[in-house]
Amino acid sequence: MILSLIAFILKGVLTKIPFAVLGLSLIPQRWTNAIKEKDILFFIEQVLRFLLSAFVLFFVIDIMLLDLTATAFFSNFAVIFGLILIFDSRMYMYSAKESSIPRRNRNNEGGKHSTRTPWNVHFNSLLGIALIVAWVIMLFYPLTFAEKLHDLAKVDKKNKLEEVQDIKTMPLVTVKMADAKGDAAINKIANASYFTEGEYRLTNINGELTYTSPIEMDGFFKAGKAEYTPGYNLISAISTDKGASTVKGRMLYAPSQYLDYDLERTIRKKYPKKIIHDSYLEPNEDGKPFFVASVGHYLKYRSGSVVDGVVLVNPETGDTKYYPLGKEPKWVDRTFTLETALEYWTYWGKYVHGWKNQSLIGAKKDVLIPNEDNMQVTFNEKGELIYVVDFTRAKSKGNSKTLVGYGVFNAKTGEMTYYKGVTSVLTGKEAKSNANASEFLSKYPGWKATNGIFYTIYGAPTYVIPVTKGSKFQGIAIVYANSDNPQVVFGKTKDEAFRNYKKLIASLGKVSGVTPQKGFELKEIKGKVTRINDANLSNGYVFYLIVEGNAKRFSVDPGVSALSDIVLTNVGDRVVLKVMDMDEEVVPVDQFTNLDLPKK
Repeated sequence: MILSLIAFILKGVLTKIPFAVLGLSLIPQRWTNAIKEKDILFFIEQVLRFLLSAFVLFFVIDIMLLDLTATAFFSNFAVIFGLILIFDSRMYMYSAKESSIPRRNRNNEGGKHSTRTPWNVHFNSLLGIALIVAWVIMLFYPLTFAEKLHDLAKVDKKNKLEEVQDIKTMPLVTVKMADAKGDAAINKIANASYFTEGEYRLTNINGELTYTSPIEMDGFFKAGKAEYTPGYNLISAISTDKGASTVKGRMLYAPSQYLDYDLERTIRKKYPKKIIHDSYLEPNEDGKPFFVASVGHYLKYRSGSVVDGVVLVNPETGDTKYYPLGKEPKWVDRTFTLETALEYWTYWGKYVHGWKNQSLIGAKKDVLIPNEDNMQVTFNEKGELIYVVDFTRAKSKGNSKTLVGYGVFNAKTGEMTYYKGVTSVLTGKEAKSNANASEFLSKYPGWKATNGIFYTIYGAPTYVIPVTKGSKFQGIAIVYANSDNPQVVFGKTKDEAFRNYKKLIASLGKVSGVTPQKGFELKEIKGKVTRINDANLSNGYVFYLIVEGNAKRFSVDPGVSALSDIVLTNVGDRVVLKVMDMDEEVVPVDQFTNLDLPKK
């Protein structure tokens, strides 16, 4: 591994030698004077500058993996080259001044003696200053096309928030919980000390929101011993009870690999001019892993990320293939990164009337601020990955505690929707604060609400927030997010939490501006049990049953009173269920009675 590293460095430095000559003095007079006067220090200076230039080029191009475009080189080297030119000019003028002193001493008249500085020396100095000034100007250049940055976001505006179609797809497992599960899975791998978890990303696998994490190398020397990583971890983002499963495979190319097996370096070699926005691991329909890199260019100079498509990398062979935007395989969930989505929302909200409007002297008219700390990932009703973010208005002091709108960004297509019909609704930060201050969480030291996702549920503005203690799931807090009357309910299971939330919404009625939908009234169902079974979850047993003459499936969790009745229930028993049926596939039971059990 050490020999490979040395060979990599030597090869990289040697290939930069033709360009490293730009680090040498470009003033011919300095060279001729040094040769004439046998100035050893000058030649030592040039050797050091030459070597330093080669190493700087090697570091920026081969280590930082700079895209090989004119704008990239200007933004990275304009100041350095400008300083070299100015330094050379000053060094020449200094040496010329010093050499003129003996000549003046030998002058019998003792008068003034002028040494004219060659024009090319002045030109070098002016060119150096011009490069540095141009570099500074280009820092502010994006302000001149702020309107074009704003127009990068093609936003569809809607007045009414859409109702959640399926609460089953809501992610409940946090990254911290996934990390703990992934760590436990890696401990079961042979030579586990060589490896660590990669970055956790959400993706849709067979209709379930799932964390994928490549198993990564845990350091340079361990990478030399392991050679390749043994696969990737899958962790359900929906089920808090499932552990991580490791899919075994030979992954030679990965983000944590080194030298020529580094993932980004592999992409850069094939696509030297592409901007690599981000990359993540995603398996195809057969479970075969690929790294998917979002690539593109900048709108102008180094601002405005434009996505052109994705590059797929086979982690076993290193083979790459580029797909233009819209032509990628169907199983690819993410062509736009979370960072690109936030960038687009920021441009759209910030430059709504140009840069002057949001500057220090601007009025900030209609300026909207996306809450980057609460940008979340989830599914839409089509099973597509989306980024969701809440917006607040621009304030000169403090942070706004209520929303002015809500944004949804389709990670695959780049479609953006802004829901502006949001009034008197808490921000995600305030909803989290309300959950932590609620009577449910205050009873249990160490229980903390995590970042939640905003939905419209049962016609009400709602945050669904997983509650954890350390990395262990404890339950779900659901926040009714009306800022005039915020309310919090809690459940140790999803069914229990949503049953409690239904009751809350039904009790609020029109008092808080919520009109309960059909199904909020308690409905009585009678019949014989045709099938019954239980599932052992982390928070206790949940029973599922089917009642004769009813197509629905019903669930009874530990939060229901008279739980002993459901435990003793058999097929054929006559039961009475009281439910609020909101068209879910599985309907939580609020009250359960078995008519065939002996009366207490």
